[in-house]
Amino acid sequence: MLHQGRSSRLGGLACMAASILLTACGGEENAYQAPPPPSVTAIKPPLHTFTPYQDIVATVRPVETIEVRARVSGFLKTRDFTPGQEVSRDDVLFTLETNEYQAAVNGARADLAAANAGYQLDVELSRKYQNAYDEGAATDYELLESRARVEVSAAAVQQAQAKLERAELDLSYTTVTCPIDGRIGEELVSVGNLVGRGDPTLLAKVSTIDPMKVYFDVPEKGYLDFRSRTRAAGRDPDELRTYPFKLILPNGRPYGIEGRLDFIDNEIDRSTGTMRMRGTIPNPDGILRDGLFVRARLEQPSQETLALPESAILVDMAGEYVYLVGPDDIVSRQGVEIGVTIDGLTEVLKGIDENSVVIVDGILRARPGAPVTPEIVGLKEAMERIDPGSKIAETP
Repeated sequence: MLHQGRSSRLGGLACMAASILLTACGGEENAYQAPPPPSVTAIKPPLHTFTPYQDIVATVRPVETIEVRARVSGFLKTRDFTPGQEVSRDDVLFTLETNEYQAAVNGARADLAAANAGYQLDVELSRKYQNAYDEGAATDYELLESRARVEVSAAAVQQAQAKLERAELDLSYTTVTCPIDGRIGEELVSVGNLVGRGDPTLLAKVSTIDPMKVYFDVPEKGYLDFRSRTRAAGRDPDELRTYPFKLILPNGRPYGIEGRLDFIDNEIDRSTGTMRMRGTIPNPDGILRDGLFVRARLEQPSQETLALPESAILVDMAGEYVYLVGPDDIVSRQGVEIGVTIDGLTEVLKGIDENSVVIVDGILRARPGAPVTPEIVGLKEAMERIDPGSKIAETP
């Protein structure tokens, strides 16, 4: 009896539990709730003025470098400059011993005096032969001979005069003067050495300091882009005056004076794929020195085009593209053609317009064909969200 009662109570509890479960399961079924569309930041690309430039390693050279040489032989007597100082045209730089050349001048002067005396004598004799011939006291041969002696004496005078001029010229070469205004380097021969024996001896070098030349090699792609952009701006790409450049010094500071190109080579260097260019830049303070390595900043013509943050441009095998937000907030992929990137902003040439809504932040949450929740802001605010520490580009 006891066993039967316990079984009855257990059966009642089981029925009660089953009833509770059936009541719970008999309610309304749970429906799947889709997550909301992801939030993204988007902008309508504004117009922005881009001024592209290329920084190219360049070398500073003087406009002229003159080698100062001994034009006559002799022992170097004096050095009359301080190495490294600025010098002017006709300043005395060196002197050579003059004894030998002064003696040559004195001898040439004596020879000229003798030649003049002989000439005067022959002229007087010829005059007398002429008078004697007129009186029948001299023959034709004697008269012709006297005239020939006059001509020979005149030639001797000219020869003696030329020798004197040459002797005086050699004497002048014993004083070595500066050929140009500029800066002189160190002396290459010490005082007391014999110079000019055989070949003209190099004594020093003088270089101009204002203006200076700048040589740099532009990559062929950059050169072609520059020509294309210059032509698009309505300027002649072959006119050298359309190529201004600036210098960035080795310490990173900009050189405050603008230069102009004066030479573009007529061919691309096949070994390096670069185009050699040369410009002239003022150097009034003498900061630029021969051999200084700088960066030449070659600016291209400015152009107003659409601008997007650099991070908004995506790339795949098909090329560059962006994500657009359509009228129904549906994402679509749009290919674009881009230009230069400056200070975090990329120039967009084709593919979108000013009314396009481009996703610039939250790009990883967007999928083509899927909806998003866009927040449309200005370019400046978008740049602050993307990279708060970046340089904010001011746009109209």
